[in-house]
Amino acid sequence: MPRITMHRFISILVICLFACTACTHTSQPPTRPTSFTTQPTLKPIDLHYSIYLARFDQRITVSPDGLLRSVQTENKSYGGNDIDPKLQRIEIREGKLTLQQMTDLSRLFANWGSLSSTASGNLADGPDISIRYGDKTISGGTELPRQVMNIQVKLTELARSMPLVDH
Repeated sequence: MPRITMHRFISILVICLFACTACTHTSQPPTRPTSFTTQPTLKPIDLHYSIYLARFDQRITVSPDGLLRSVQTENKSYGGNDIDPKLQRIEIREGKLTLQQMTDLSRLFANWGSLSSTASGNLADGPDISIRYGDKTISGGTELPRQVMNIQVKLTELARSMPLVDH
């Protein structure tokens, strides 16, 4: 075989290979991911739970990215001729929620916008509860809707699962 023919043969072979490769790539439909690992939408959360006579105060915050911080005060001093502030016991816990915990927590806030902001019929000397989710705060005591009470319980459970922080 003369040299020119061999050169043409190689050129044609290379062109065919590129053409076939291009055909196989364009003939396949684009692939789509079958599952999404996006982070759930979580608005800022702020829980304040206190019982004045029991001298108990708890504040739990959760950021949109899942950082939880809990500050719990037992034997709380209210100043003046009150209990010596040195007798207060303060426990601080912090941690990052898992993706599943964030998803579960965000689901608890379904229909949050339709709930009343305040509740009546609270027990005297009972707990005071205030939960802010995004821009809406719901507060009251023992007569809050079950959904609000479930959120308070869940947030307290999540806070207890976090490690203690030195303060």
